[in-house]
Amino acid sequence: MNNPQDINNSDMTNLEAPSQTIKFQRKQTLYHNGDPAQSIFRVRDGLVRITRMTPEGRILTVRHVVPGDFFGEDALLNSEREEIAEALTSAQIEAIDPNLINQADLMTITQSLSWQLQRLMDYEYHLQTGDLRERIARYLLQLAQTPLAYENDEGHPTVAATHELIAEGTASTRESVSKIITELRLEGVIASGYRTIVLLSPEALNDIANGF
Repeated sequence: MNNPQDINNSDMTNLEAPSQTIKFQRKQTLYHNGDPAQSIFRVRDGLVRITRMTPEGRILTVRHVVPGDFFGEDALLNSEREEIAEALTSAQIEAIDPNLINQADLMTITQSLSWQLQRLMDYEYHLQTGDLRERIARYLLQLAQTPLAYENDEGHPTVAATHELIAEGTASTRESVSKIITELRLEGVIASGYRTIVLLSPEALNDIANGF
């Protein structure tokens, strides 16, 4: 699995096509499943989560979209949205008309999507290997490299995440996640507060993530 730091290596090459920058608040939905796909988007600032709803009504995280990443690529097919896009932080998003995209712009978008595909493959590996404890450790380390994270007053990496968000990102349930979070807290690996997880020992969390 790639180093979580690689998640922030997206390019911010300027496009020739005109774009409109739209601001979104935390937890605001950019589009829903079934909406007409009229624009391609790029994250300028913030973190966006792409999710899907299972037939049983559960929300599963498909991928995270970080600054420089394009998403909403179904607009290239003139189709409806198949996923849900939600801002996990306040975000500035570029909206681009796919009809105004030239070949150079298309190459830039394709390169971004190819890079995201590699991340997505790593993410699928993360979901399908190891027990839930390992998956939660990996997911926390991944989130710690996104705009959802910050450094607290003591210098510890802190992730603004709920147990529900972690459950949706690890294909689990809120109850199972809460149990593992409690175990990690009692072991001194993390500290948890209201909608926050403090990584007291990223090294120990990395060991857990790798099955040690």
